Amino acid sequence: MRRVFADSSILIAGVGSRTGASRAVLTMAEIGLFKLVISQQVLDECQRNISKKLPAALPIFAQLLAGINPEISPHPPQAESDRWTNIIEAKDAPILAAAVLANIDRLLSLNTKDFTPKVAAQSDQKLDSASGLHHDQPSGR
Repeated sequence: MRRVFADSSILIAGVGSRTGASRAVLTMAEIGLFKLVISQQVLDECQRNISKKLPAALPIFAQLLAGINPEISPHPPQAESDRWTNIIEAKDAPILAAAVLANIDRLLSLNTKDFTPKVAAQSDQKLDSASGLHHDQPSGR
């Protein structure tokens, strides 16, 4: 089964809307089209930001996570995060490090400012937005 890592931008957008590509990603994970992988930092970031910006969506977030049962990767070692700071903002380096260490098939982010094609190439990750994954699903599934 394909393993897809999502950052907090995908999860928060998916929780904040019943429609849209990010919600479709969460639905596809829930029905088993791929295994969703997130890091502990992504989970913490989502809980903090949803509590602050969309508090009414916290139960929806909990329900979606329960239905998806994502794999939660631990915080990467500092040395692994530091490895990536020359190509991505230091705040995003642990996210990239966790994705690389999780041996994923694709990394999803709406943060195109920091998760760039250069980052994808230099980290050897297939990077996409939510809509890119949605359009990449084989027909008939």
